[in-house]
Amino acid sequence: MSGLGLAVQLYTLRERLAEDLEGTLEALAQAGAREVELAGLYERDAASMRRMLDDAGLSACSMHQRLERFEDEFDQVLDEANTLGVETIILPWVPTPESDSAADELVARIVAAGEKTRAAGWPFGYHNHAFEFGEVDLWSRLVATELDLELDVGWVRIAGHDPVTMLRQLTGRILLVHAKDVKQTDDGWLDVVAGDGELDFAAIARAAEAAGASRLIVELDTPSDDPVEDSRRSLATLQAVV
Repeated sequence: MSGLGLAVQLYTLRERLAEDLEGTLEALAQAGAREVELAGLYERDAASMRRMLDDAGLSACSMHQRLERFEDEFDQVLDEANTLGVETIILPWVPTPESDSAADELVARIVAAGEKTRAAGWPFGYHNHAFEFGEVDLWSRLVATELDLELDVGWVRIAGHDPVTMLRQLTGRILLVHAKDVKQTDDGWLDVVAGDGELDFAAIARAAEAAGASRLIVELDTPSDDPVEDSRRSLATLQAVV
């Protein structure tokens, strides 16, 4: 058994959470989740969200925050992180840069956000998609900064790279891994329940742990009509390999 923990990114359940936050958190816990990664507070404050998580038997291991909040609402971000008890703060997305100069400026902003977050006592990581590997090469710029990362292995595969190789190349810089499974269809790439796609999660788990990750985190950008069941099945797949 490895030392990797498992969590669920609540973005997977965003529509259900918007309709019934407390009930969905309870259902997720009943499906086997113990930890979650936050992507917003659903119009609650951090204290209310913490109470709901506690009541459901869940804890937040990490949270996603927009770049603008690191720049304009940093003290509030830290207050929320402290109230929620998260270990790690992640920058989940930035706009796709359209030029080399725009990419350079964007990376400087990301680095600045990371430096002050780490200085305040929280690990900071950047979460990738596929666009970073595009014509304007944001990925190489990010790697050159030595930023820590939350590597999304599904997006790595969609971008045409091998997730296990990528994890090995980034050993010592991986905080968390988004365990997003994917498969190619006639209409393009589709993200699916872990175990239903083409990724080798046994190999990914070994590489993730060796790279320094603390957790594999379930995420589906396009879940089914039953995201709780999607999460349960994905957790079961990952539990079998950690």
